[in-house]
Amino acid sequence: MDPPRLTRLLIWSVVGTYLLVALGATAAADVGAAVAAIHHATAVAVGVLLGVTALVAHRTAASRGVRVGTIAVLLAYAGQAAVGLAGRTGVLPFEGGLHLLGGIGVFAVLLATLVTRVEATARDPTTAGSRGNSGDRQPPGVSEGGAPTEPPELDAPPATAERDAPSVGDRLRAYLELTKPRLMWLLCLLALAGMGLAVAAGAELDGVTVVATLAGGVLATGASGTFNHVYERDRDRKMRRTADRPIATDRVGVRRAIAFAAALVVASMAILFAFVNALAAALTAAAVVYYAYVYTVLLKPTTRWNTVIGGGSGALPALIGYAAVTGTVGLPAVLLAVVVCCWTPAHFYNLAIAHREDYARADYPMLPVVAGIETARRRILAWLGVTLIAAVLLGAVSDFGVLYAVTTTALGALFVRSVVRQYDAGRGDSDDAAAAAYRSFHASNAYLGAVLAAILAETLAM
Repeated sequence: MDPPRLTRLLIWSVVGTYLLVALGATAAADVGAAVAAIHHATAVAVGVLLGVTALVAHRTAASRGVRVGTIAVLLAYAGQAAVGLAGRTGVLPFEGGLHLLGGIGVFAVLLATLVTRVEATARDPTTAGSRGNSGDRQPPGVSEGGAPTEPPELDAPPATAERDAPSVGDRLRAYLELTKPRLMWLLCLLALAGMGLAVAAGAELDGVTVVATLAGGVLATGASGTFNHVYERDRDRKMRRTADRPIATDRVGVRRAIAFAAALVVASMAILFAFVNALAAALTAAAVVYYAYVYTVLLKPTTRWNTVIGGGSGALPALIGYAAVTGTVGLPAVLLAVVVCCWTPAHFYNLAIAHREDYARADYPMLPVVAGIETARRRILAWLGVTLIAAVLLGAVSDFGVLYAVTTTALGALFVRSVVRQYDAGRGDSDDAAAAAYRSFHASNAYLGAVLAAILAETLAM
């Protein structure tokens, strides 16, 4: 069998094992004998798949780490299956929590084995092509050790050229661009999922709370984005991706942008205090400060951990939505926030890979710039694994059903597959690598969006 087939087998093994873990963590056992039978049949199929994978790993002379990993997973899976069978038949007392933790352990080792496999394949000169590990060559503007050097000058963007006075429509579009509207749909969906978790916990929801929370959140997001544009305007001019932003091109002045952002914050707080509650307002204000100051000013320009630590700002809408309905913050909302925190680096590192040279020119210490693309890809898969595990724990605590389990598995599989494909694309030219990173970026958006939609569907059906 050829080496790529082993990689495919490992991917399917990861997906199948995760599906079993996700089903085991949800209310699948309570929805009928048919689902239980499917669960058991899937367990048998996954066991066979793991056996085949271990056999292929040894026959293809895979790396020692892959061979040891596949054997360890196979033995651990057999132990897990024996414990589950003994518990279900009444031979031994069955402890569901320990069984779930064992399944999570098997999944984690299997994912680590997949990472080992794709990295070994990427380094193999017989499969990597004449360019070898070209994905880790330093881009322009980065020194041998990974530290950014003096950035090359860029041509002035076309938007700074002489032009006619902007129309009212142009000005409105510029101010709208300041608010980063592309971020709003996912943040609103996250807040709605937080509300859904509150309803599932027994709280009552009304239309005024929904509309006011979303309106306040949209205004706060717009304020955060505007402050971000203001502070990063000089670096934005150095990056091709951001050189045409409104403040970078002087379509909106700095003072007007600051006044606009302040007005959005005031309006947001007024709506939340008047129509929702003080806790939701306070959490929203914290989200603005977190993104506009903690992330933008303190973290992003100074540390490679900016994305990991800064992910908390994007996770707060889960708490805000829950607090808007209940006036408190519950465990389900916290776990949902944890899912988003873990998802953020798995999501954003793809964009950082695609625009690595841009970030180097702007002197941002993004992980792919200071540590290389291979390290960034490894972290993407690691954080994706943690995200999937956190999603399992959320499903267990919230008593979700089959829809949630299948959704997180199916979209998680697409996400994993897209990241693995980056290793193949990294052997080609930089355009191929950037396109592959963008595909993973969009797959990550699809994953979170689908999981949040599944949460809403599950909670509305309760």
